[in-house]
Amino acid sequence: MNPTLIAYHTEAVLAFDFADAAPVARASQPAGEDTETFVRRTLRIAGKSGAQWLILFGIGSGEVPLALEAALPDCLQLVVCEADAAAARTFLAANPGWKDGSGKGCVLADSSPWTQLYLLALSGATPQNSTTALCPDLDGEERAHCQAVQRLFISARPHQAINSSYLSHVAVQAPDVSVGVILSPDEPQLDTFFGQFPDWVKEVVVVWDAECVPNREFACAAPMRHLARPLDDFAAQRNCMLDHCTGDWVLYLDGDECFSDDVWSLFTAIMLIKRLEACYFPRMTLFPDEDHCKVGFGLWPDLQLRLFRNREGVRFNRPVHERLTNITGRVALALDAPILHLSRLRKTPEELAAKLERFREVGGQPHRLNADYPHLPRSLFPEAAFISGSLQMLLLEENPA
Repeated sequence: MNPTLIAYHTEAVLAFDFADAAPVARASQPAGEDTETFVRRTLRIAGKSGAQWLILFGIGSGEVPLALEAALPDCLQLVVCEADAAAARTFLAANPGWKDGSGKGCVLADSSPWTQLYLLALSGATPQNSTTALCPDLDGEERAHCQAVQRLFISARPHQAINSSYLSHVAVQAPDVSVGVILSPDEPQLDTFFGQFPDWVKEVVVVWDAECVPNREFACAAPMRHLARPLDDFAAQRNCMLDHCTGDWVLYLDGDECFSDDVWSLFTAIMLIKRLEACYFPRMTLFPDEDHCKVGFGLWPDLQLRLFRNREGVRFNRPVHERLTNITGRVALALDAPILHLSRLRKTPEELAAKLERFREVGGQPHRLNADYPHLPRSLFPEAAFISGSLQMLLLEENPA
C-alpha cells in the first residue's frame, strides 16, 4: 500500500486553482443509515474480504470519512475520492493530518474519473484487494458521479502484458501494425520522431499537410509511405491516413509525441492480449522541463485511444480534437506506457501560437495556452522498463467511449 502519489497529486492540484476560494461547508444529507451503522457495516465487509484498501467515493459533509478513520484497523488504508476541489480543500484544511498520506486516511482530489482510476491503480489498489463504499450523505448529482467512478474502478481488471521474447518456448510472430501520422512539413525534430519506430512495424503512413510530399529523406527503420493532402479538418486528414494503412492494427501518433525505447521494446505484448480491440495510453505532457509533467483537471492521464484493430467502419469524426468511433468490445488501459508529449519542450512560443491558430481556423473556436499548470516530478509516475518483461494494464470488457 503506497498512497504517496495520491497525496502529492492532490496537493499539487489543490494548490494550483481556486487557492483563495472561501471554505465551503457541506450540510449532511439524509442518509439511509446513520454514520455509526454505516461504519460498522463497511468495516465488517472489509474484514471479511481481507481487503488492504478501503475506497470511499465522496467526502460528503466530512463526517463519514472521519468516523471511518477513527475506527479503521491498522491493516486498512482509507482513500477518499472527491471530484470537487473546494470540498476537498475545505476538508483538508480542517484535517491537516490527512494531507501527506502518512496516516490511515488520505484524499484523492481530481475532477477526472480517469485520474482517480489511474492514481488508485498506480498506488496498488485493485478491485481484488479493496473494499469500496459510497459515502451515504451525498446529494443526487454528487451521488450519481461517485457511483459512476465506483463502477469504473470495480470493472477494470489488472493485467500484465508479457513481452513475447520472455516466452522462449513459444514462437510468436510480430503483430501486423501500421503506424499512421499526419504532419506539417514545419514540425520540428522530425528525424527524431521517425527514428523511434522499430523495424517490426509494417509501415509508417505519413499524410503531409501540403500540396506535395516534402523532398526530404528520413532515417526510419520501418518502411515509409508518403501522401500529400492540404489540411481542411483533422478528422478528414486522419481518415485519409487510415484509408492507406494496410496493417491488421493501426497505431497513430503526432509529430510531437513518442514512446520511450523501453515501451517500444515491450509494445507487441499489448496486441497479444486475447480478444483485445483497442488500447488507451496515458499522455504525459512534459512541462516545464523533461523531468516534470502536467497533472490535474484532465491534464493527466489525458487518455488517448491510439492503438486499434483496423476494422471496417472505424472512423474519425469532429474537425478538431478528432475522436475514433465504432470501436466496441474489450479495451486495455496502459498504466506504465505513457505517450511522451513534447510540444511544450520542442516548440517555441510562436510555433505553439501558430498551432493553436490552426485549430481555430479549422474548428472555429479559439484555443488558449495557459502560462502555468500544476505539475509533478515525472519520477513519481511508473514507466515501463524492458528488464521488467511486461507492461501493466487495466482491462475493460467494453469500450467506455
